Amino acid sequence: MDERQFSKGFHKDRFICPGNSYVCNKIPVFHGEFNYFWKFDSERKLEDWVVTSDSDNKQGFTRAFLALSRNKRALFYGNLCTDVPKDGELTRTGYCQLRSPVNPSASQTYNWSDFTHLVIRMRGDGRTYGLGLQKNYKRTHRLDFAMGLTANDQFHYPMFTRGGPYWQTVKIPFSKFYLSHKGIVQDKQAPVETSEIGFFCINLMDNVDGPFHLEIDYIALLNDQNHKEEHAYERYSLEDHVVNVY
Repeated sequence: MDERQFSKGFHKDRFICPGNSYVCNKIPVFHGEFNYFWKFDSERKLEDWVVTSDSDNKQGFTRAFLALSRNKRALFYGNLCTDVPKDGELTRTGYCQLRSPVNPSASQTYNWSDFTHLVIRMRGDGRTYGLGLQKNYKRTHRLDFAMGLTANDQFHYPMFTRGGPYWQTVKIPFSKFYLSHKGIVQDKQAPVETSEIGFFCINLMDNVDGPFHLEIDYIALLNDQNHKEEHAYERYSLEDHVVNVY
């Protein structure tokens, strides 16, 4: 997609505040309008992003890093390793994640409800990366201690990269994201609540050993009023006492 189609609707006087559950000056979002939410053009823009891998949790040997590339863009890179530690417990490993800044207050969320699509301009290595949206954590049960029963619920969608020297822009509707728990797709699906996004993440766990690199120019939001789909997947009717099937 031509990048000019996106920049045509960008208003410099309306900047979305990362870390708050509102748009700064409440100006309505019109059709075709998009906003840069994260623009990676300096070291300072990378400071609050979090990189984790299985080696950080003593569950493997994957190494992952985040740095500013020579093109002044975010570069998520490292080496994926699927060798299983000989501890007698783990049976598979090999993962890493790049996570957006987490709001210091549980009451603060990213409110993306005025937008229909996530837009990412990036340059990859031919691998398939997973995009994740984590809802803001809420205590939902009296036994919901510490991390919570829903702390591992995420909405996912794959991002396919072509590899090579050319940049590509992906436009993904929020309606395409599907619910999973600890990486397992759930039978009972629901659309992601874009008004309460806790954080956004990019995951890599494609079971392919070797180096990886993903260069990111920006992550933006688009309002396409021609997109009428609310949720792309079937919703199964389960018994009242059944929440999910793990």
